[in-house]
Amino acid sequence: MDSSTFGQHCLSAFVQAVPASCAAFYRIDSTLEARDFLLWSMPGPMHKAYLEHYRHLDPLRPGHCDVHGAKVIPLREGMARQGEADNRLYQGFLRRHAVIDVVEVIARVGGRPAAGISLLRDATRGRFEAVELGRLEPLHALMQMAAATLPATPSSPSFQLSARERQIAMLLRDGASNKLLSERLGIGLPTVKTHLLNLFRKVGARNRTELVSLLFL
Repeated sequence: MDSSTFGQHCLSAFVQAVPASCAAFYRIDSTLEARDFLLWSMPGPMHKAYLEHYRHLDPLRPGHCDVHGAKVIPLREGMARQGEADNRLYQGFLRRHAVIDVVEVIARVGGRPAAGISLLRDATRGRFEAVELGRLEPLHALMQMAAATLPATPSSPSFQLSARERQIAMLLRDGASNKLLSERLGIGLPTVKTHLLNLFRKVGARNRTELVSLLFL
C-alpha cells in the first residue's frame, strides 16, 4: 500500500469512528516535520495559512507531541505544555476558521513518529468527549501496525538536532528574527546566538538561508 492510499483509508476510518468537521493525514519525516498532507473537508486557504504562518505555533505539531510520547493527544493537553503567548496566537487562527477543538493521533515506527491524523471540530459538532477519544485508541493501534509497512518517508539529511534546535530551525524557516526567537523561546539574545552557531556547525551551513535549505528543502 502506498502512502496516499494508506492516508485515505486512515481518514475514512477515523472520521467514521469519531465524526469531525475536517481532518488531515500526514507523514512525519526525520526532522519531525509533517509533510505529504491529505485533507478531508479542510478549506485550502485554512491549510495554506497553517503551513505558512501557524504550524510552528501548533501545540500538537509532531515534535511537540513526540517529547511526551502520547498516542492520542487532545488540544487542551498540547496547550498545557506550551507557552500562553503561542497558545493565544494559535487559538486566534483556530477561531478565524471556526474550529473549537482538535485531537491528534500519532503512529510510531521503531519508536519514531511516522504518521499522524488531525481531527478538527467546529461548534456544530462540539468538543471531543472522553468516550470518543477512547474510540481512537484501537484505531491508533491498527494505524501503527499498517504504518510499519510503508516505505520510508523521503526527508532532508538526518542531523542530530536537539528538540530546542529543531524548534529554532522551524522558526527560522518561517523567517523569525533573533529578537522574535528570543521572545518566542523565552531566552536571551546571547543564548539565541549560541544556538544558531551550534545549528550552523551541525548542519554545515554558512547562513540562515543555507540552514533552511539543508534542513527542509
